[in-house]
Amino acid sequence: MPVDNAIALPAALTALSPLAEWLAKQLAPLPVDEAWRFALDLAACETATNIIRYALHEDAACHFTVECIVNDASVTLRFTDAGERFPAERLAAARNEGFDDDALLAESGRGLRLILLSVDRFDVERVEGKNMTTLEKGWSEQKSKNPPTGR
Repeated sequence: MPVDNAIALPAALTALSPLAEWLAKQLAPLPVDEAWRFALDLAACETATNIIRYALHEDAACHFTVECIVNDASVTLRFTDAGERFPAERLAAARNEGFDDDALLAESGRGLRLILLSVDRFDVERVEGKNMTTLEKGWSEQKSKNPPTGR
């Protein structure tokens, strides 16, 4: 039975558990290790939390969607929401700051730094009045470490 590659979730923090469960099903067939899965899950949950809190203001009547695209080299998660515009300067600041322990313990911007550490690509753009947030994590190097089991 194929797994749906997209999910719509309410802008409530209670959506994080269903997101994690859905993502686990998306990643189940991939020959990747637990550390790889954890990093992508962490980035996905941090991204969803930012959307829920800051773009959609925890309004459960609002929704955001997540699409999972798997190819031979990577997994891409595309989040879409119609909330407030993402402040590009915050992402630029997170990219320019160091990743020392003090920066990761600071409340402001910590989630963005965790996302940047967990994935290979993190972009946010505004398209036709919607925020499009893209996470990409390469997995082709995992193939040699974890050959397919035939399941």
